[in-house]
Amino acid sequence: MVTKYTEAELLEMTPHEYRSMVRKGEWTESTRDVCPGYAATDIVIISKEYAYDFLVFCHRNPLACPVVDITEVGSPHPPLLAPDADLRTDLPRYRVYKDGQVVDEPTDITKYWRDDLVAFLLGEAASSLYRAWKAANIPFQSKGTFTTNIPLTPVGPFHGNVAASCRLFENSHDAIRAIQIASRHPLFHGPPIHIGDPSAIGIKDLSQPDVIRPAGQIPPMQPTDGIAMFWPCFGTVRGVAVEAKLPLMIVDYPLHNFVSDKLAEELALL
Repeated sequence: MVTKYTEAELLEMTPHEYRSMVRKGEWTESTRDVCPGYAATDIVIISKEYAYDFLVFCHRNPLACPVVDITEVGSPHPPLLAPDADLRTDLPRYRVYKDGQVVDEPTDITKYWRDDLVAFLLGEAASSLYRAWKAANIPFQSKGTFTTNIPLTPVGPFHGNVAASCRLFENSHDAIRAIQIASRHPLFHGPPIHIGDPSAIGIKDLSQPDVIRPAGQIPPMQPTDGIAMFWPCFGTVRGVAVEAKLPLMIVDYPLHNFVSDKLAEELALL
């Protein structure tokens, strides 16, 4: 989408200004590089009939599904992260599931909103951790997101396996620093769930991500390429949406997150 805003203007916007732009339909692209320092989240919108089960599911799978905020039934306003925001319009793009099938990928979900819906806001690692690592001058390479053989603890209709994003770090010093920083952010998936051999968690080839592919070509991994570490990601919930087959489940489109008024550091452990 062509936007009248420059990259410098996007970087300097407050979350409120950015969401206003999104709400007017002036931005439908990725949120990866907007409002640096502010916490970004994924969203899950379901009916209150399934909300308790989903809350318990998140509680029992906290690294894969870290809950940062929950709306009141029927309200699209996240009370802790941005009370003036509207989750029906303030994300660049959404993905709508019905009975486990994707039926729409709109930029506005007002027509789907109902008085019985509850929105969960889950910490999103890609933006928050990437920015923290960049600020600490830790280089890494993204290899994409993969389905693993790590089972989730099932609750009600919610079940499946963890989807994990792989990042390569050049040496043990960088890897340890990355873990230290990530461990301060449990609401953004926290420390890695696996380090080393991808096959140990059911991943055969790091050049063939099956959930989310990073931009550009992905060369086969060589033994000297670095240390592979794996973090659970929101691709997990998209897989759960397919398996749960709820009558309606709305999530954010990949890399098109909700940008909150809270700095990531405000939500970090001391």
